[in-house]
Amino acid sequence: MTQCWQCREPVQGPVCAGCGAIQPPPPHPDLFAILGMSPSFVIDRKAVDKAWRAASRKVHPDRFAGASAVQRRMALQWTAHLNRARKVIRDETQRAWYLATGSERPSEGANKQPDPAFLEEVFELNMLRAEDPEAAILRAGELQGTEQARLAALFAAQEKGGSLDAVPAILNRLNYLSTVISGGHE
Repeated sequence: MTQCWQCREPVQGPVCAGCGAIQPPPPHPDLFAILGMSPSFVIDRKAVDKAWRAASRKVHPDRFAGASAVQRRMALQWTAHLNRARKVIRDETQRAWYLATGSERPSEGANKQPDPAFLEEVFELNMLRAEDPEAAILRAGELQGTEQARLAALFAAQEKGGSLDAVPAILNRLNYLSTVISGGHE
């Protein structure tokens, strides 16, 4: 627990309950924690939006319009963190990456090439897409469903102590399949 910078009372959230002063946001907040949510792969998007609205009401810059420049800046920083948290947690791929790595997105060089057999299959799907787009999209969608099921199974196993080491590879495969489905126009 930290102390309020203004009144020195113990404070647990973004705003001091004693004096109402907004507190400095952490430099690298836990995106689930700042929304008051438990880390989980299975998320109700409406619950994310509800948590975001509740947290945003507390720190919205309009509430601090008459405050000092420092407090207005902190309100903007909190709002940016909350908006980023909502965006990441609502998106299944970003949420999976964040839960598996603690980072919001892959770093440069983090996406290793999938195995040659998968790359060959993607190549064949791209060739098929030129001849029969519907068949290619259908097959890529089936493969995408399989990969999404593998991802969900990994997170379910993780709750029982399993590893999330395979998540980046699955997300990479899903990215390839999305490119096939979209025709390379993402």
